[in-house]
Amino acid sequence: MLKCSRSKLLLLLACCMTIMTGCVEQKPLEKLGLITTAGYDLIGKEQIKGIVVVQKFDPMAKSATKVISAISKTSKGLRQAENLKSNQKLVSGQLRSVVYSRELAEKGIIQLVDTLNRDAAIGNMVYLTIADQTAEEIMKIDYSKTNINLGTYIYNLIKQNVEGEQIISPTLQEFNHNYYDIGKDPVLPILKMQGGDVVISGVGLFREDRLVDELKQSQLFFLKILVDKYKAGTLELGFKKEELQDIMLKGLVQTPLYNNIYLTIDNIRSKSKIKLIDKQNLKFKVEIKLDSRLLEMTEPLDLSKPATVKLLEKKMNKAMEKQVEDLLYHLRELDIDPIGFGNEYEVHYRGQQISKEKWRELYKKAEFDVQVKNRIEKTGVID
Repeated sequence: MLKCSRSKLLLLLACCMTIMTGCVEQKPLEKLGLITTAGYDLIGKEQIKGIVVVQKFDPMAKSATKVISAISKTSKGLRQAENLKSNQKLVSGQLRSVVYSRELAEKGIIQLVDTLNRDAAIGNMVYLTIADQTAEEIMKIDYSKTNINLGTYIYNLIKQNVEGEQIISPTLQEFNHNYYDIGKDPVLPILKMQGGDVVISGVGLFREDRLVDELKQSQLFFLKILVDKYKAGTLELGFKKEELQDIMLKGLVQTPLYNNIYLTIDNIRSKSKIKLIDKQNLKFKVEIKLDSRLLEMTEPLDLSKPATVKLLEKKMNKAMEKQVEDLLYHLRELDIDPIGFGNEYEVHYRGQQISKEKWRELYKKAEFDVQVKNRIEKTGVID
């Protein structure tokens, strides 16, 4: 009797599984066009041009990519128009990066970002980027001869620079967090065409969802230090020769190529601390601690004595403090807060949430006391 019941139960389960399998929508890979990268350009005042890179699978041939573009007023309208140009159903489950044109970013991208949030097939780790000019020029670069998938290329370009700590991670999740956070603004990398390739030319600074300025590569070092703990990155500092005259090696031929002395350091480890020290006058203390290696010098310096190393550290600290202060007051002038001073202020606001408008008004008067403590752990080579 027990054996009979078990047999019937197994038969019933098998029938249920068969029925359930028949109800699931079947999506053979060769019938799908997998969108790996999407781009958006502004056309006129109210229309958007969408460009997608599609990974297509043909069982009779190798995998290949195709670029499809369409014009509409909404992202859903774009998807419908793009599907009309494809013999495979376009799906977004493999979307890895999105490129917005500079013109579109300057007008605001939250509507298009919100569409990504509403698509259950798209994950939070999609990278968001800005094109230096148009998204189309980035999306239509010809990699056919090298068999490189543009979607994979852009994703890997961003990923390896995030992992190498050269840029701040620009995922959809982080953009949403910084956009909706009262005390912080988003930043996104800017892509540019250079020598037939796509490169990262800088970082776009946003006020809420609008691009208002950008930082070049040389300025990214300090932004990254202020936002995150930092274990990578290089910095070049320049000094007048008279500033380091006392620690220059005597009797050696000086390099005639430069009027100044240039030093390159790389960061072994760093941490920064932001503290509100005067709530009434809105003054913040910014402390940055660095352990670095001296990689290169354009003039020979005598670093054999601890005292001379200390003197060099003091000079470098002063130079870096000036650069950090210039950056902070530049950001304040632009009325953007990518570092999160508003978050620190809100912590001292006794648990009450302040509005974005109130913080913007307060932020205009913020003052910064910057202290940099850099310790040179190792010295490098002479150029």
